Amino acid sequence: MEHAVMCPQCNAPLAPHRFATSIVCSFCGTTVRLDQSSVSASIFHDAFRTWNAPETYQVSSWITIGGRHWALEKMIAQGDISDVYTARLARWPTELVIVKLLRDPQDAGRLDNEWQALQTLHKSSAPGADTFTRLMPQPVVHGDIPAGLFAGRRASIFRWASGFYHSFEAVIQAYPQGIPPRAAIWVWRRILEMLSFIHASGMAHGAVLPAHLLVQENDHGVRLVGYSLAGRLNQKLTAQSDLSMSARCIAAILGGDPETASLPRTVPAQLAGIVRRIALSEPASVPGQNAWAIREELGELASKVFGPPQFIPIVMPS
Repeated sequence: MEHAVMCPQCNAPLAPHRFATSIVCSFCGTTVRLDQSSVSASIFHDAFRTWNAPETYQVSSWITIGGRHWALEKMIAQGDISDVYTARLARWPTELVIVKLLRDPQDAGRLDNEWQALQTLHKSSAPGADTFTRLMPQPVVHGDIPAGLFAGRRASIFRWASGFYHSFEAVIQAYPQGIPPRAAIWVWRRILEMLSFIHASGMAHGAVLPAHLLVQENDHGVRLVGYSLAGRLNQKLTAQSDLSMSARCIAAILGGDPETASLPRTVPAQLAGIVRRIALSEPASVPGQNAWAIREELGELASKVFGPPQFIPIVMPS
């Protein structure tokens, strides 16, 4: 609760510094002691350093990186090269983050590449950058861990994104028969929007796989992660390859075969045709094909087959 500080001698208003223990009234010259519980700034900073020291934190799994201490909470995923944990900045003020902890030092180049690729994309001036960079993993700090349980290993830390709890792999396991085709359309459109930005930035993701796609709970959101193979567009790393992989992911989430792009009969023929065309097409087979054009084609298909837009959530088992 805020309150005015008044001189007890002359009742004049006082304006002390927030860390001051006393003040001299400018009207009557009385020295006023402000608070018996006040402490000096040096004592405060010493106590703050002790409070934030990892050895005083009651968690056995902590790491030090970027000059700050992070308390690991639980492993939430295992990727090709890293173990993924939730973690918090030790002590106050805290911050919830995602930690990717490299398993084998020989794979350090891929973890470093992911960090550099995301740094490049966050600096992109491609159309929609303000929107799409907020939908990408948000880098916090990257480097080797000098102290703590995993000292000597390399890690990347990203900000936590609320609501993204389930990967496409989990959705496929929960819905082996496939999610509703109408839901698959909005899912694919979200992927294509992100790929459109990545490709417009002169880059390709390189690993659009079910494990790297996260569905947002209670919303029409999809997050693309896993940028360790991302890089500049070239003969091997192509936009068409990203698009084909995205279509195979959609085939899988519809209950079909991602290798052959065959789909259940419950999938409308028009949608099945688009999935097969993109999943099986070679880089030069569809001139002018791009992520945004496919997104628009899907929007027209949805209106024709399903009618006006409607919220179709993907409900996961608790």
